[in-house]
Amino acid sequence: MAEMTAWLTAFFTSGWVSVIAILVLWTVTIAAARLSPAPRATLRALLANAVSGSALLAAFGGAMRQGPILLLAGLLALSLIAFLLDLRARLSAQASGLRRRTE
Repeated sequence: MAEMTAWLTAFFTSGWVSVIAILVLWTVTIAAARLSPAPRATLRALLANAVSGSALLAAFGGAMRQGPILLLAGLLALSLIAFLLDLRARLSAQASGLRRRTE
């Protein structure tokens, strides 16, 4: 059991888990866009979410390697900004359904 957890611990602490997770994230994002009827529009809609996830995963990988705090803070800030842009886009797409009807 110790041998099994040793490679897993090394995999996480080396930061490679983040690299692989980012590759999977972008592979799925691009595949979803290519399979949709409107690939460019779909990719545009998924872009902020993918950037947010990538920055968060990169910050995790950097933290596992005890990277520079300013770099980690910058990646977390980028993730938050991309998340907020994604949220704004999603809410504006639903804006007509969120308005109160007073007639």
